[in-house]
Amino acid sequence: MSNKIMIMVTFGEDYPDRLETPIHLATLSAALDAEVQMVYTMSGGLLLKKGNAERITPGVGKKSFLEMIREVKEFGVKVFVCSPTLERYGLTREDFIDEVDDVVGGMYAITEALEADLNYCF
Repeated sequence: MSNKIMIMVTFGEDYPDRLETPIHLATLSAALDAEVQMVYTMSGGLLLKKGNAERITPGVGKKSFLEMIREVKEFGVKVFVCSPTLERYGLTREDFIDEVDDVVGGMYAITEALEADLNYCF
């Protein structure tokens, strides 16, 4: 049986130096056969917005956030945006990149966090 890991991302583009760590941990965990899901909420959810994901990078000469998300998806990581992001910023599901698996609410995030073997929050 594989381990379940939940990674919650709450920061937005104001902290580009933090972009790589959650992606890196998700990729490594999935490579070790863990079931990994990432939930992006509040300004973190804006990282997954069309236009933002292509534009934002963790630094000069680095891959775009969209490229990083595509790579983590290749390892089977599930990527979600939390519904409060949509409500707060007046967005719809169609405003987000295709790589987002679904929009989830707080109850989903709490339930999954309680069932996870390990939780990270960034």
